[in-house]
Amino acid sequence: MASIHSIYYYPIKGCRAVKIPASDVTTGGLVGDRQWVLVNQDGIVNQKKLPTLRFLDIALEQDRMTLSLEGAGSVQADFADSGPSGDVVSIGRQVACEHAAEPVNRWLSQAFGQPLSLVRAVEASPLQLAGTPFSALHDTSQSAFVDIAPLLIVSLESLADLNGRLSNEGKRAVAIEQFRPNVVIEGVDAFAEESAKRLEIGALGLTQLLPCERCSVTTFDVSTESDSEAKPSKEPLKTLSQYRNGGVGYAGGVTFGAYFAPESDGKLQVGDEINVIA
Repeated sequence: MASIHSIYYYPIKGCRAVKIPASDVTTGGLVGDRQWVLVNQDGIVNQKKLPTLRFLDIALEQDRMTLSLEGAGSVQADFADSGPSGDVVSIGRQVACEHAAEPVNRWLSQAFGQPLSLVRAVEASPLQLAGTPFSALHDTSQSAFVDIAPLLIVSLESLADLNGRLSNEGKRAVAIEQFRPNVVIEGVDAFAEESAKRLEIGALGLTQLLPCERCSVTTFDVSTESDSEAKPSKEPLKTLSQYRNGGVGYAGGVTFGAYFAPESDGKLQVGDEINVIA
């Protein structure tokens, strides 16, 4: 029987994954997922622009969170200290934001060696992405700073298939965290998540929107604190492109995992059984 193996969320877009045993879910995704983002004078800052962002650790505790980075110490961000800025961040849609307190922004700027501010979403307009591949996404709600869709789901079997191919070529295995999933499932065929039309988890239904096409962020090694931007071999994209190149091309066509939209509010928990509807 298919089931949920693990659940991850990312309080700050691009930060290290936070593994949790359960999560409340809305039609916008996991509660608290990607509610914050770093910005500079040019707009949002993600892992493509700042690869070491993947090493930023987040610990949440009620109405505050602690940010820490090896070699830079830590800082505490109290949600009550943030305030409306009047700023609007564009990420495929307009997102009204409020700024974190100045000591937090100073710490981030020093830790990453460039001027940065941390902002939290107050309200986001519905997603509108141009082109036929995104027609299923139009007007869907989602966590404010998610790029495309509310939930990203991958399977352990897909990862095992990929790592088996990498091993056969004498290459290093990759971790599931490199694919930045929200939900990892098990007990299915490899890549079943990409062909499934719907997942039923108790009373909660998840509708598949489209397979996830992968970018260079998947080549960033999360297993060490190295500031190397990508593995020299450009894996796992190089290997995936040899057999998972059936996407529509909105981000290069190499797929791993799929985007899903919750049909209602609910809850997900590790161990929950899943009915996969192909």
